[in-house]
Amino acid sequence: MAKVTLAVSGMKCDACENLIRDALMGREGVVAVKADHKAKCVEIDYNENQIDLDALKQTIVERGFKVAGFGEESLIAKIKAFLDKLLQFFKS
Repeated sequence: MAKVTLAVSGMKCDACENLIRDALMGREGVVAVKADHKAKCVEIDYNENQIDLDALKQTIVERGFKVAGFGEESLIAKIKAFLDKLLQFFKS
């Protein structure tokens, strides 16, 4: 059994908490969920042998919320991609 607390932005009310809780509780291996829009976090108890942490994070993101550090391209990766495009532009 594992327990994790995720920083989640975009929750504004009880309905947001319910949306996240219901989505996560619908996943196999999730035992308990506590979402708190005021604290901007979601606490999840889950069986790591049945579901992994990235799948839990993805479930939250698919509902329109952001999980800190998940699915975000790093600033360095963005700069590198920009420089690569710029270099290609000047080569052509």
